[in-house]
Amino acid sequence: MAPEKLQRALVMTGGGARGAYQAGVLKYISENVPGAHFDTLVGASAGAINIAGLAAHKGCVFTAGPHIAQLWSNLRMNQVFRTDFLSLMWIGLRWLYDLLFGGVLGKPMAHGFVDTKPLAHLLERELKLENIDAAIDEGNVRHVAISCTEVYTGCLVTFVQSKEFQDWFRARKRSRRARIRVEHIMASAAIPLLFPSRLVGNRRYVDGCIRATTPLSPAARLGADKILAVGVRQYYTEEFSKDWLAEPAEPEPKASISQRGALVLNSLFAENLDADVDHLDRLNKTLGNQRLAGFKPIDILVIRPSVDLGRMAVRFHEQLPPLVRYLLRGLGSEAGETSDILSYLLFTPDYLTALVNLGYEDAKIRHAEIAEFFSDRRA
Repeated sequence: MAPEKLQRALVMTGGGARGAYQAGVLKYISENVPGAHFDTLVGASAGAINIAGLAAHKGCVFTAGPHIAQLWSNLRMNQVFRTDFLSLMWIGLRWLYDLLFGGVLGKPMAHGFVDTKPLAHLLERELKLENIDAAIDEGNVRHVAISCTEVYTGCLVTFVQSKEFQDWFRARKRSRRARIRVEHIMASAAIPLLFPSRLVGNRRYVDGCIRATTPLSPAARLGADKILAVGVRQYYTEEFSKDWLAEPAEPEPKASISQRGALVLNSLFAENLDADVDHLDRLNKTLGNQRLAGFKPIDILVIRPSVDLGRMAVRFHEQLPPLVRYLLRGLGSEAGETSDILSYLLFTPDYLTALVNLGYEDAKIRHAEIAEFFSDRRA
């Protein structure tokens, strides 16, 4: 009797410009791991762009990897959101209006700091999402899942395109059957406050990482035996931990809006993945090689940036459009300060290319583990 075919899933969660790092990892796999294939594709936030791009190539890593990497490398800020003076001024006036009169009139006008219509147009043009239908029908990909957060309920909704799967509804998290299109990607990538929320049907959604406390869960629920997860933040090192434990010599200054915003973004896009990986590792150790009701061991491989992407972004700070740089400076996002928020918003070719190259090199270092992931052996 032939052994049961292992089901492999790709999970990409992460926000803003950092999604280019994931594209670099995918590019390396496409060029150096013959026969690489994923049965299940799961994405949230900017990771949804990469997942949808792979699915639109009918799951073919060989053709999708270079295309997605090139898409990121050639991206300009004005292709993501409008950066012209009139657009930014109009949005600023809306925010001022809401602050002054929103409480009286009860009709908010501002829905985000920027207008992301250019990104929607770009995705419509570059990603042939109708190919996902054929990919599912022909069996090239079994499941494509994109997570979003409902604005008015706070529930995490995972939109799943698949021929057959078992719906779930548990702890304010549920699945919903859908044909994946641009509106799902835009909703999943709508970073709170920065990007406007998006309508899918009659419900309004924002970034899928907000409620994704267990980002590996959709892949597990969809039957994955092996999961490759690509994060967007450097793992905590021993050196970092020592610096964190040390008491500062002087009182720290008040945190800028930029620093506090970066803290929120990092909590959305990093810690949940780290915690879920730890949880899965503990569960695997408990199960061993056994299968219990509703549970089975799942192999997990995680690839993260080898350097701090916030510090890396500082080198490209001057490439921001002057008006955007001026506005960020007003929020306290100077190059000398914590610049994590820049690493999410710095949609400039040099920075994005550097992220793609970093993802490529980090994957290269992990080649043996990646090759083992695509083997028929269990860890």
